Order: sequence, then structure tokens, then C-alpha cells
Amino acid sequence: MTVGLTLLALNLRPAIGSVSPLLDDIQESVGLSDSAVSVLTTLPVVCLGVFAAVSPALSRRIGTPRALVLGFLLLIAGVVVRLDEAAWALFLGTALAGAGLAIGNVLMPAVIKSAFPDRVRLYTGIGTAVLSAGAALAAGVAVPLRDATDGWSGSLALWAVPAALGLVAWLPLVRRSGRPAPAAPGTAPAGSLLGDAMAWQVTGYLALRALAYFTALGWLPTILADLGYSNATSGALLSVTMLVSVPGALFAPILVGRKGTAPIATTIAVAGAVSLLGLLWAPGIAALWVVILGITLGAGHAMALTFIGLRAPSPQVAAQLSGMVQTIGYLVGGIAGPLLLGLLHGATNGWTVSLVLLAAFTLPELVLGLCSSRDRAVRPRARQAAPAPGQAPQSPALVD
Repeated sequence: MTVGLTLLALNLRPAIGSVSPLLDDIQESVGLSDSAVSVLTTLPVVCLGVFAAVSPALSRRIGTPRALVLGFLLLIAGVVVRLDEAAWALFLGTALAGAGLAIGNVLMPAVIKSAFPDRVRLYTGIGTAVLSAGAALAAGVAVPLRDATDGWSGSLALWAVPAALGLVAWLPLVRRSGRPAPAAPGTAPAGSLLGDAMAWQVTGYLALRALAYFTALGWLPTILADLGYSNATSGALLSVTMLVSVPGALFAPILVGRKGTAPIATTIAVAGAVSLLGLLWAPGIAALWVVILGITLGAGHAMALTFIGLRAPSPQVAAQLSGMVQTIGYLVGGIAGPLLLGLLHGATNGWTVSLVLLAAFTLPELVLGLCSSRDRAVRPRARQAAPAPGQAPQSPALVD
């Protein structure tokens, strides 16, 4: 299972993270307008949010291993479709890959909760570190792969290889797991988490972490360039940000086991605010600030996944909570954040207001992190099952 988890985490970013460094080549080759490029870069985040909503139900219906195999198949199909260097293939392939990645994103906490129930923090750290390493690797080798394959489509297509390895690793688990047992007649379907306060607190925490992550990914090079750094240096500092997120993702859940969730969530929020304000107050040492920022990005994402594992009482509820958290988190934080900061930059003709606002968001993040640190499991509100003939309907109950 460790190999399967590692390959799952490794594949959760490269298929979409490898596109950004090649955007200029893609735009020129395919003839995309600036607005079409904006849609292309937003499409993966939309898919991560939209398809996250259906992944828990898919897992309940066909089982987690089968759902993950389907995710790998969608990912491979999306990567291969983009070999046709046409606009329709580019968008369709990106959507298919995004759908496959959404399934993996949602179900990774459920896999950890099921396979390693007593080591959730450790394996969440490992999984998130591998995920971050995959993102950094994809950004770093995209251009060299383009040069080696003589084209951007070849560079993107090579990410079908680790996806195929992941598919091979999970196929034996499908045969071993069998199909989920059908629900007994009259059994209530899985309950909703929408009425649970803890579920919303974890969701809000991930939404703010997604806002910070995708804003940094989208705007950090431009911010650094406006602060006086060359384009080459700005790109290099973004790579540094992504690279140092790996140890942040690995060690944050491990430190949680020693210090508890509240101190780590507090440290992440404070350090994130300091790094953002530092870019304004002392731009000459931007390298220091982006290192701190990168560590908080990796650690914050790992903390969000750790909260899912710790607050879910079972693998099934972990998948359900993960679906809710990532659907709302990615659609709100991943899209609204970069858009809001871009609009503020245009309106103020500078980054001061945008960076101060982004730093201010760490205050509600801190509050939500402390609320999510309470030792309390989420409690789905059960839907009422259809009563048997002659039986009176029962009042709604809470499922522990």
C-alpha cells in the first residue's frame, strides 16, 4: 500500500503543473488568445473542485481502489489526448486530467485513514511531501523535456509514464478488495456534513490555504518582477518556493504528533503573514521571504489534509469530508484568490494593498486552524431511510 500511496501522490500535480512553464510555447503554437490562456490555466482548478464533489459517491459505489483506477485512466487519457496539438485537444485533455486528479486528491486521505489508521500524521506528511515534490519536479523539467522531445506536447505526454505506473500498482488492489457490499434494505444513505461546524471549519482552513497557494503560484513571479527582479530571477525564486514546500509538507504533520495541531497551525499563519509583508518592507532579501512562504505553503496544505484524517472517524467519512473540503476549498480559494488579487493590482497599480490583504487572510486562517485543532470528530447528519411498509418514519439522527 505504501508504493500505491506514493505513486498516487506523485501523480497529483505534474499533469497540470507542467503546463505553466510552457504557456508561451503553447499559446504561440496553438494560436490561443490571452483570454483562452486564462481559461486554460483556470480549468484544472475548476475540475479539481467540481469533480471532488462526486468522488466520495463514486468511491462508495465502486470502492476506493476502483475509483482510483478510474482516476488514473482519466489522467492517462487526458495526457495522451494533448498529443494532438489542437485547441480542442488541449482543453479536453486538461479537463480529463483534472477530473482524474480530483478523484485522487479526494481519496488520498481516505486511503491513509484506511491503510494507516494509527499513523495518519506520518503518512499524510509523506503523501503531501511527495505531492509537493511532484509539483516542483514538473515545473523544473518541463522546459528541458520540451527541448529533448522537440515540442511542448511531447514534454506534457511523458507524464503518462508515472500515471501508468500508478495504474499498474493499484490494479492488484482492485482484485483484492472486491466490490463494496450493497446497503441493506431500508438503510439510510450516507449522511451530509453540511450541518457540521467542524466540517466547515476544516473546509474554511483549506480554502484559505488554497487561496495562498494558487495566488503565489500565479502571481509571485510578477510581484517579484515589479519589485525589481529580473524575469529569470523571479522564475528561479518561484522554483525555490515550490522546492522548499516539500520539507514543509513532510515535517508539519510529524511535528503535529509532538507539539499538537494548534501550535503548528499558529506558526504557519504567523510565518505566512511575515513572509508576505516582508516582500513589501524588505524586498532586497526576497529570497528569505520566498523560502519562508514556500515552507508555509507546503506545511499548510499538509495541515489541511491532516485535519481531514484526524477529524474523520472512518475512511468513508474521510472521503466524504475530503470531497466537501476540496470542492469548496478549490472553487473558492483557488479561483477567487488569484482573481481578487489581480483585480486589486489593476485597480491600485501596485501590490501593496494585495499583499497586505493576503497577509490579513492569515488571521481567519489562524482562527479556523485553532477551531479545527479541537479533538472532535465530524458527525454526518443521517438522511432518513425509507420506512418499511406499516412503519412510521423516524426522526433524523446523527451518525457518530
